[in-house]
Amino acid sequence: MIVSCWNTQWHRSSSRKGAKIVERLLRDDPEIVCCPEAFDDFLPTGWNGLFSEPDYGYPITPGRRKVTLWSKTGWADVDCVGSDELPSGRFAAGTTETSLGTVRVIGVCIPWKDAHVRDGNRNREPWEDHSSYLTGLSSLVTGTPEIPTLIVGDFNQRLPRRGSPIELHSQLMATLEQFAIWTTGAIPGLERQPVCHIGGSNHFVPARTYGYPKLSDGLVLSDHDGVAVSIAAA
Repeated sequence: MIVSCWNTQWHRSSSRKGAKIVERLLRDDPEIVCCPEAFDDFLPTGWNGLFSEPDYGYPITPGRRKVTLWSKTGWADVDCVGSDELPSGRFAAGTTETSLGTVRVIGVCIPWKDAHVRDGNRNREPWEDHSSYLTGLSSLVTGTPEIPTLIVGDFNQRLPRRGSPIELHSQLMATLEQFAIWTTGAIPGLERQPVCHIGGSNHFVPARTYGYPKLSDGLVLSDHDGVAVSIAAA
């Protein structure tokens, strides 16, 4: 099955840029889609959405969610909080049925380095919320997953490390040590390493990884490139 992830930069699906993102995401018939920084009606009828809480520490705009997860079969065992240790509004997880069976999906939007530094609450140091999020996430993903599990979303770090402090990269790797991150390194179709990522437990093997470039026909669709992975059961 195909799993896709693309940060939409808050574009509405009715806008020119949003419509192009939707078209490209759905062209390959994915079964799981994650769109960080998207509206809760971004994908069309027929898709079931699961969303993070609306309050992520900035002024609330109706419909905006830092994490949106989408499945065609609906969601069970939903968790849209995760942990009180997590910076709010940036986590969503649920279980859904796929062509590979029952799958747990963890959607994340790890804060970028300047979250609440120069805007928002303006009471953080660079990378502070990023590190706090990883600390909270670590307690949620400790141990080998009992069922096939995906982790997908905006990690706000390039893999291998590029531009992030070594200690933050090490913390990310330690937090996700039980997952293989399939979007590490050069991605076919992209000019540089992405910060949106897709990974999973050892229940899966990746068959193909590729990207959705943010520049399309001279139009910059987002400030992020998108990624997709075709996976099979191990």
